Amino acid sequence: MRLPKAAAAVATAIALVTLAACSGTSSTTTSTSSSSVSKPKVAIILGGLANDGGFNEYAADAGKTLEKEGKISLSIRESVTTASDSEPIMRQYAAQGYNLIIGWGLDFSDSVFKVAKEDPKTNFVATGGEDILKEATKNVETWTYSSEQDGYLIGWIAGKSGLDTVGVVDGQLASFNETTYKYVAYGLKQANPDATMLQSIFTGSWDDTSLANQAAKAQIAAGAKLIITGAEGYTPGVLAAAKQAGVATLGASLASSTDAKEVNLGYVSLDFTPNLRSIVSNVVSGKFADKSYIATINNKGLVFDDLNPVKYAPKITSSFGDEVSALGKQIASGTISIPATLP
Repeated sequence: MRLPKAAAAVATAIALVTLAACSGTSSTTTSTSSSSVSKPKVAIILGGLANDGGFNEYAADAGKTLEKEGKISLSIRESVTTASDSEPIMRQYAAQGYNLIIGWGLDFSDSVFKVAKEDPKTNFVATGGEDILKEATKNVETWTYSSEQDGYLIGWIAGKSGLDTVGVVDGQLASFNETTYKYVAYGLKQANPDATMLQSIFTGSWDDTSLANQAAKAQIAAGAKLIITGAEGYTPGVLAAAKQAGVATLGASLASSTDAKEVNLGYVSLDFTPNLRSIVSNVVSGKFADKSYIATINNKGLVFDDLNPVKYAPKITSSFGDEVSALGKQIASGTISIPATLP
């Protein structure tokens, strides 16, 4: 999963809640930039397609849910590929009277703050790494997810698969997924001390299926029986290599390609809907300001979806969702503690 170009309940027991005021600024501050509105106009700017089965779809689905409930009027702008392209789009939405503009992904965060400073009467949401939690302002609320807990959950699931050699194929290497994969290795060892994690391969592209296919073949040649990947544009290349070699994958969506049904165990995703519900509530009440949100396992933010037992990982059965649900409860209760830092 990524938080790059404008850019995962644990079973049924885990759904997203918010951690307000992570920025250290009082969450009771009332924004001078907003006033109450009964049905906000909300715009979401995406770096890819709204039906990509991954990061962009999480935001789009949340917006569509609130729209169906009659809580918002929604506009989604897809495939905005650069920060410079996003800025005039944000300004246009603001000029059209939109009450909330969301830049969905790390690459848009600077543009969000720039346009928000120009237009203090419009509310914005910036997303990024955990450092963004400290950046909320009177008209910008901020959001991220816990890379540490995301990685732990992915690694724990991989460990429970019983497949002792695990490889990783991903797109671009960034600080957030570098942290994620440190915790993947930690969660893997917690669930299966005998497991080995191969050196991760980052192709440098979120969309190149050929590079991803070559990288997956390299991991398989090195002994990988499970490949951890993401639900991205490059994913069909990984799935094709796994199917050809008869190995399992973890991290793709069933929508990634037709090969996913045969090889992919499921993926860790996000449910942004409750977060967006809280943000919209702030807009409606006129209390939008200085708030931040982080999705975690223990606050029911990171979710395991598309449980799909495959023949290449016989230890993952249809009842595996119960194990993941139990893990979520143990983390929420403090029975299992994920360290804040790793060596």
